[in-house]
Amino acid sequence: MAEIHIGKALHDAALVHKMKIVDIVQAAGYTSQSTFYKHIGEPNLPFRTLYKYAKVMEYYFDSEIPEFKTWIVKNGLSLGSPNKLGYSELEKERDYWKDKYYALLERYNSLLEKRS
Repeated sequence: MAEIHIGKALHDAALVHKMKIVDIVQAAGYTSQSTFYKHIGEPNLPFRTLYKYAKVMEYYFDSEIPEFKTWIVKNGLSLGSPNKLGYSELEKERDYWKDKYYALLERYNSLLEKRS
């Protein structure tokens, strides 16, 4: 198996990402874009550094670097937001809380009426 150039994998992912590279760099907590270019030049970029970018891009290099996911789990880090809901699930949740609110509001109003 060929050695994986981790910096190149990061660069390839960042190039096709919807965010601009400068925004990815800032969101990852780095102050300059030159830091990013230093990182992409590193064939053995530390996973801790890669994780900062992966978290921002919500891309975890499953196909390029399979051992990265193992490293994330081993270090007790999260793989993004597993609770991301689709549009229909969000509508159901919204309706649930709306119905719950109305039920509580009706109960509150009936208690107020009984009190007066």
